[in-house]
This record gives sequence, structure tokens and C-alpha cells, in this order.
Amino acid sequence: MKVSSQKIKKKIKFLNNFQKITKSVSLISAVRFQKKLTVVRRIIPNIFYFLNIFYSIIEKYPEETKMIFEKKVNEKGKNLIIVVSSDRGLSGSFDQLIFKKTRDLIDSELNNENFLLGIIGQKGVNYFKKLYQLEFFFYKFENFLPENLARELFNYINVLLNRGKIKNIYFVRSNLTFSGFIVESLKIFPYDIKTIEELIDKIIPKMKEWEKLKFESPIKKNLTDYIFEPNIRLTLNVLLRNLFFLILYTLILESQAALELTRTITMKRANENAKKIKNKTILEYNKLRQEKITEELIDLLR
Repeated sequence: MKVSSQKIKKKIKFLNNFQKITKSVSLISAVRFQKKLTVVRRIIPNIFYFLNIFYSIIEKYPEETKMIFEKKVNEKGKNLIIVVSSDRGLSGSFDQLIFKKTRDLIDSELNNENFLLGIIGQKGVNYFKKLYQLEFFFYKFENFLPENLARELFNYINVLLNRGKIKNIYFVRSNLTFSGFIVESLKIFPYDIKTIEELIDKIIPKMKEWEKLKFESPIKKNLTDYIFEPNIRLTLNVLLRNLFFLILYTLILESQAALELTRTITMKRANENAKKIKNKTILEYNKLRQEKITEELIDLLR
């Protein structure tokens, strides 16, 4: 069936508009990616700073630190799984990989043991609410200030911990790598000083510019002249809370950064594909137009 030149012109116009949209989304995502990464660069040294102080106190008061980590976790509590997906999609296989990793965690590692599921991102909410009951969810999080979201999530987790509802916390998210991103599940609670170090090492993006960034041994500090008000234990608890919050904040930021990077690449490829299709369509239009001119010339010569 022969396509009319009018339909081909409409198709070319549509492809032009599509290219403009994908280019705009790609540029916006690239800017957002850089902004998220800039904040991560500022946060990680602060995490190192708090951990350094923590080590210094441990050295001086080892018994107080031991008592903090000996707090009993309610073994009858459930496993809390926090999943970070996208709100709008437009990011290729990003969400599908997140969903698969979550299902693998529930089916394989936890053997469908009692769990609570918390979702960040509209796409994740739409997918998982059909399969499981959700404990909580945040959507339109791409428009949130990540710090506000992290603060709200941090407070809610503390409420669940204080009520003894959870015994383990897992975080399913994406992280940046040399070639794009990887999806991983991290156990972020319960923790001791060793697991905190391991977690900090894991949240550092697996990218070339971050290769040399590692936590260094703490600087020896003389704490003899310091007075801890109201006591050392409370000071250590505050440090731990700050560490946990900054780690949670970084996890969300890195998930957003990986999402924006993936969206940038996806939109760029969509733009390139649209350009190829448009060029073919223009050739088709020119060919059809030339055929019409030829037919008219033939009619004139008859």
C-alpha cells in the first residue's frame, strides 16, 4: 500500500519533535546527574570525619563502645527491604533490574521469610503493590530534595526499630560504575564498627575518579581534656545516628545519580535512533515527491 506524502510529512514532523524532547530530557538529566554527584563528593568526607572521631573515642573508652553495639535486636522482628526505583521511567532496563534484584532477595536470600517492603519511586510502587503489601512508599521522589526524603525515611526507620518491628534492614539500589550502573542489595542494619566500614566502602561509586578514595586510619587524638555532656554513651549514639543518616542519604543520592545517568544515555540513544529513522523517512518522501513530478511530466508530454 502506497503511503501518501502528507502522512510522511507528519511522520517527519513527529520525529523532529521527538528529537527535541529526547535531547531536552538528556540535557536535564545530565545536569541533575552532576548535581547529585557533587553532593555525594561533599558528604563522603563528612562520613570519614564522623568515623574518625568515633575511632578516637573507641581508643580512649572501649567499654562504652562495646555496650552500644551489644544492644539486642528483636529476633522476632521482620526484615525491612527498602527499594529505590524511578518515578517516570525513560531509563531503559533500570527499573526491571531493580525489580529482579528485589525478587531474588525475597525468594533466595530471605526464603520468603516475613518481611516489610518500603518503596521509593512511582514505578516501584505500581509494580510491587500488585505482588505484596507495602509498609510504606514515597513517590514523585525525583522532585524531592533528597535530604528531606532521607530525613523522613530515617525517622520512620527509627520508629520501627524502637517498636521492635524489624531485625534486619536491606537496601536495594543502583550504584555508579565505570560502564554505567550496577544493582545491588546491601544489608545496612544491624551493624557494628566493621560492618559500617564495609558499608562505607560499598557506597563509594565504582568509578575511576573515586578509586583512590578510601577511609584512612584515624588520626590519634588526645581526648583527655574533653568533657562529654551529658555522657560518652550519648555522644557515641549521636555519632552513630549521624553516620547512619549520612549513609542513608548517600544511598538515595547515588540511586538518583545512577538513574539520571542511565536516563541521559537512554535519551541520547533514542535521539540517535529517531535521527536515523527521520533520515530514511526524508529519503522516502523525496523519492515519492520525485515520482510525482515524473508522473506529471509524463502527463504533459502525452
